[in-house]
Amino acid sequence: MAAKKLILAIVIVMFEIAAAVEREITVHVDAGKEECFFETVIKGNTLTVEYQVIDGGSTQMAELDINFRIMNPRGQPLIAEFKKSDGAHSQRVEELGDYKICFDNKFSYVSSKTVYFEMINENEDEEYDDLAGIFDDDEEADTEYYEVQVSDIEGKLKKIKEDIVKARHLQDLIRVTDLKDRSIMEHNFERVNVMSCVYVFVLIAAGLCQVALVRSLFDDKSKINPLWKKAFKD
Repeated sequence: MAAKKLILAIVIVMFEIAAAVEREITVHVDAGKEECFFETVIKGNTLTVEYQVIDGGSTQMAELDINFRIMNPRGQPLIAEFKKSDGAHSQRVEELGDYKICFDNKFSYVSSKTVYFEMINENEDEEYDDLAGIFDDDEEADTEYYEVQVSDIEGKLKKIKEDIVKARHLQDLIRVTDLKDRSIMEHNFERVNVMSCVYVFVLIAAGLCQVALVRSLFDDKSKINPLWKKAFKD
């Protein structure tokens, strides 16, 4: 009986852990445009947004930066950053409503930006006090047998939750960094190919010009030959 209640307690806590709203979104922001998202947050919850610019376009002037801001339901800015490549912000909400999260690329006239961001809407003050009601006081024998107390369960489950969050955050960070590095590598590869083609064209054109000039020295019918003779006489 106690084992079933222990399993029930774990299920309840895992359900409460999963109750937090978490979203991971990758958004493409065109040059001169702005992309916004809305999240409904209840009073007392904490809204956490972590973002990173993973692609700044393929132009030579491209930079990994974006304007970022969070606004409350009344349209007042809570957090604002300008031309940042990444950022992480947590805001405790004092009023219920739809909060606006915006990524602004209006300052760029050529380069589009790709932004990855993670949004978490949770109640950080949530406790697992309802676990105490699962175990009855008259089951002292079972409690002594399993040697498990509610406080121990709470502590271990909270530790598991923290470790899972840290591990997931680290995995997301590694994945985003990989996407960012791959994007930079692909753009550099394109630039190297384009510049290589330009240099090859310039070398071929320069070689043809040199051949034409050398041939004109020995060809009396060439239109350039009189210029050579005039230059040598001077």
